[in-house]
Amino acid sequence: MRCKVYIRLVVVVLAFCSVFFGVGYASRNPLDEQEVWDLVYISDSTGFGVAAKYADNIEKDTGKTVQVKNYALGGLSALRVLNALQAEPGDLANYPFQSIRKDFSEAEVIVFFANPRGDPSRGGVVGGMEHCIRADQPPDDCAPELYEPYVENLKAIYEEILNLRNGKPTVIRAVDFYNPLISLHREKNMEAECTRCFETFNAAVREAAEAFNIPLVSVYDAFNGTDHNEEPREKGYIGSDGVHASDKGQQVIADLLSKVGYKPIGP
Repeated sequence: MRCKVYIRLVVVVLAFCSVFFGVGYASRNPLDEQEVWDLVYISDSTGFGVAAKYADNIEKDTGKTVQVKNYALGGLSALRVLNALQAEPGDLANYPFQSIRKDFSEAEVIVFFANPRGDPSRGGVVGGMEHCIRADQPPDDCAPELYEPYVENLKAIYEEILNLRNGKPTVIRAVDFYNPLISLHREKNMEAECTRCFETFNAAVREAAEAFNIPLVSVYDAFNGTDHNEEPREKGYIGSDGVHASDKGQQVIADLLSKVGYKPIGP
């Protein structure tokens, strides 16, 4: 008799935990039943080398097989991505993005970053952080308003992606931009201006992601510290060219993405 009472008590407790803490079947990742996950990694050169490392992490963490579609391209801008998504399917002039819409529609996991460069009449940004990247002079203008058109382009891209996913559960993550040139900015007495500009830019990246409940993984905080005054070269995160992430830095980015987990975004 006592045994039956004990079993019933355990069942009640487990049911309570399932409801109260969100554990159990309802909390399971809806992607768990799929053996293969497609990963689309889209970025400018700041994402070189990360896709394969992130895919390895996913496979180790979940046991899934991950197929990678790597769109990490030097100089990739939000305008270029938006143009690719709005181009006619299979348009050969859209190289190398002819299958980008199909790839997004099939992607269980998507990581996205693109820079703000481009024609100002179409939402591109000229100046601002570009001066910091070139380390030629302090930015002439880096007010939040400068990046408002960029935010709108990012939002348009997310809308396209979500439309292509058509309600299917999707792990979407945004990443921001690290500063590899702090030492050079210090030498040229432009660190304060450039730090403010990097923070303004990354706030724009975050704003667009949060509008769609997309988690932002802050590479900026990891590479430059939460006060954004640390030199990532001293941590070994920057490669021999002095700008792009080293193998160690690439693994740090992949691990940051994995640390957020693999829960699909919600409404």
